[in-house]
Amino acid sequence: MDQGSTLARTIGLRRSTKAYQNFKDQMEALWNFAVMICYAVPTLKKNIKAVEEGVPNYAIPENDLFVHDESTTAQLRELAKDYKQRLTAYLWLSSFSFFEAFVSGALQELIEFHGGAEKFVASAEARGRQAVEKPHPREVITSRSRLSGVFAPHKVDRYKKHTEVLQEYGYRFPSELLAPYGIRMLVSKAGDLKAIEIPALLREGLHFQFTADALLRYERYRNIRNDIAHGSPAPHSLKEAFDVRKNLGKLASQIDEHLARSSTSNRRATGLGIL
Repeated sequence: MDQGSTLARTIGLRRSTKAYQNFKDQMEALWNFAVMICYAVPTLKKNIKAVEEGVPNYAIPENDLFVHDESTTAQLRELAKDYKQRLTAYLWLSSFSFFEAFVSGALQELIEFHGGAEKFVASAEARGRQAVEKPHPREVITSRSRLSGVFAPHKVDRYKKHTEVLQEYGYRFPSELLAPYGIRMLVSKAGDLKAIEIPALLREGLHFQFTADALLRYERYRNIRNDIAHGSPAPHSLKEAFDVRKNLGKLASQIDEHLARSSTSNRRATGLGIL
């Protein structure tokens, strides 16, 4: 496993996944490109105007990629007219897509951190079998029997007492034995994760706590991304697209830190890691 794909291994430095580093690099490159476009298009429009008015020493720059393109100055002027709206739409689409790729990539790294999908699932199943098959001391058997049967409200204090006994002996309750199923679901989703599934998977599967505002923003960004992808024009400004970058970047940083921190603390405590 190369050092770039390990979680929380560097002491004293900002711990992060390779997926998060890629996300930051992609976002920076995207917005640097947007800045260049915001210089280039006004310059092109100025040149078009000067050429059409016959101003000396002005010309349309040569196309260095689409060498066979024969667009006229009128066509170029028309294309440049709504470039801010188009740029906003593309920034919105790309920013959200990079965030989706980050989450999917971070989950893949989490799985690799535990030895890969097969080993991750097999280890969880083995622990479940051991919990079921291992012999229990008399105290566990007694307390477990006291918790069986029909619930009786007047026995709540007794239930608490026997639950504490089981916890002291490290008894794994039936609900805890669902862990292998949860890990299988994580593995199956990691390679084909849909944007609408991301909040629930992070919140319910990995215990990441979304703030109410962050969750509302995410759902709003996702809905607008879908509208743009289905042909609706972007009704928002470049400033709002920048807010998408800022807020998704903040959310990605929080998710990345949560995965790294949880992997370290849980691995120390259980020899396992997240889940």
